[in-house]
Amino acid sequence: MSNDAPRVLGTAAHVARLLGGDSSVHSLYGPEGSPVYHFLTRYDEADAEAMLEIAEGKKGTLLELACGSGRLTFPFLENGFDAVGLDMSPHMLSLFAERLEEEKEDGTDYSDRVSTVQGDMTSFSLDRTFDFITLGANAVSYLGPDQRASLFASVREHLAADGRFLMTLIEFPGIEKRTEPFETQAIVATGADADIPMLLTLLDFVDPVESLRSSNFLAQRVEDGAIVDAKIFTALSHVLPAAPLRAEIEAAGMRVLQQHEVISQFQIQASFAITPKIYLLEAGL
Repeated sequence: MSNDAPRVLGTAAHVARLLGGDSSVHSLYGPEGSPVYHFLTRYDEADAEAMLEIAEGKKGTLLELACGSGRLTFPFLENGFDAVGLDMSPHMLSLFAERLEEEKEDGTDYSDRVSTVQGDMTSFSLDRTFDFITLGANAVSYLGPDQRASLFASVREHLAADGRFLMTLIEFPGIEKRTEPFETQAIVATGADADIPMLLTLLDFVDPVESLRSSNFLAQRVEDGAIVDAKIFTALSHVLPAAPLRAEIEAAGMRVLQQHEVISQFQIQASFAITPKIYLLEAGL
C-alpha cells in the first residue's frame, strides 16, 4: 500500500493485493463507501433506542456528531426534537439529504426542524447549546488522544446546563491479556432488488498489541447474477476501553453519570475470539 492509501490489516490486505493493490481499497466514508456504510447501519437503531430511553418524556434540541446519513438524528426527529447533524464527509451529508427527501415523499417533512453542518467533530463552534449531544457508532475510536480531548472540550462548550452527552463505544473485554491478533469473517448480502446489489464480506481484524481494529468490507457488485466489480471499503480505528474514555470526559469538565450496556441485533458475535460489548456513556455538566 502507498502512504496515501487507507491502511488495511489482516486478510483484507492479502485480498487487496490480489485485486491489484491500492486501486481496490477505498475509505468506508468516501464517495463509493458511504452507500455501503449507509446500507449496513441504517436499520441498526439499538443505540438510538437506548439514547431515547434516557431522553424519555423530554423535548428539545439535538446535535448529532459524525451524523452520517442521520441514523440517530431521525429517531430523535420522530420524537419531536429539533436537530443539527454535523459530519466531515460531504458524501455522508448527501445521503442525509436524500433521506430527508425520502421522508418528505412518505409524508413527513422535517426540513424546518433539522439542518446539517459540514465540520470536524473534534473542533467546532456553533454558537449555541443543545439539550442532547450524541456520538454513535463507536466514532470516538477513530480519534487519537489529542483529538478526543478537543472533541470533549467542544462538547462541553455546546452542552446545555442540564443537558446530556451520549456516546457509544465498543469494548473487547479482556483484550489486554491477548498478544495475538484475531479476525472475524462474515457475509452479508443485499437483496437482488437493492439499488446496488452486492455480496459483502466482513473482514474485521483486531491487533491487541497495537490496539488497532481494521474493519473491512469486500464488496462484490452483482449484475444479472454475475460479479462485475470488487472493492474493499475500510476504516481503521483504535481499540479503546471504557475506563480511560470516562477519565478523559471527566478531565474535560463533564461528569459521567452512567454507563449502559447496549444490545444490538445487528452485532456480529459468533466468530469473534472476544465477544465485543457496546456501551453507552451518559455524561452531563
